[in-house]
Amino acid sequence: MKYTFFKGLQTVIMCCLMSSLASAAGLTAQQIVEKADLARSPGGSFSFQVRVSDFQNKKLLADSTYHVSSKGNDLTLVDTVEPARLRGRKLLMNGNNLWFIVPDVRRPTRVSLQQRLTGEVANGDIARVNFGSDYHARLLGSEVISGSDSYKLELTARTKEVTYSRLWYWVGKKDFLPKKATFFALSGKPLKNAYYKEFKPALGRSVLSKLVITDELRTDKISQLQYSGFRRRSFDEGFFNKESVAE
Repeated sequence: MKYTFFKGLQTVIMCCLMSSLASAAGLTAQQIVEKADLARSPGGSFSFQVRVSDFQNKKLLADSTYHVSSKGNDLTLVDTVEPARLRGRKLLMNGNNLWFIVPDVRRPTRVSLQQRLTGEVANGDIARVNFGSDYHARLLGSEVISGSDSYKLELTARTKEVTYSRLWYWVGKKDFLPKKATFFALSGKPLKNAYYKEFKPALGRSVLSKLVITDELRTDKISQLQYSGFRRRSFDEGFFNKESVAE
């Protein structure tokens, strides 16, 4: 009986401490995630390029380059630029719907955000990167990541369509930039880790320029993403229509 009482008291104290951490910044856990999102998805309509390099045992296995056009949180078109033999292949996200489009194939193929695009990179790692709209956030504590005092948050999916069902997410307390994420499988086992390495000025703020993703079990398997060429763009709704994209 005493053990149960003290265990319950300990839980209450921990919850209060976690709440005070967030309130010290004047922000809820959800607001912390939304601020960090601005470094990964600056909002509005924009485009950029991302080069994905896949390594194993430090040996380069593949290089791919994609041109990404985005409007808000729900509309994204990913065009394959390199390798040349794959040009014309596209991923189109409209809401929770994702289609794979191949030249000379009349009908787009429905795919999931969870499916692998290349190396350690899933479709959703490029097509849908707004955590605030896709996940409920809860503050777990505070840790130092890459020399930066950071909030540690747990994010749980709002729907089953998102890329990951659950993740841990570290966000810097001073700059509100993402530092690290650990993604979990439905079984509860960790799948992979993402390290947010570099940020550069673009679109009026600091945006992510280098991301490294490692396999949880095979740490020799690494995908490095380099982001560049951020530009403000104006897209009409028809730009993200699967029939017009497939033409």
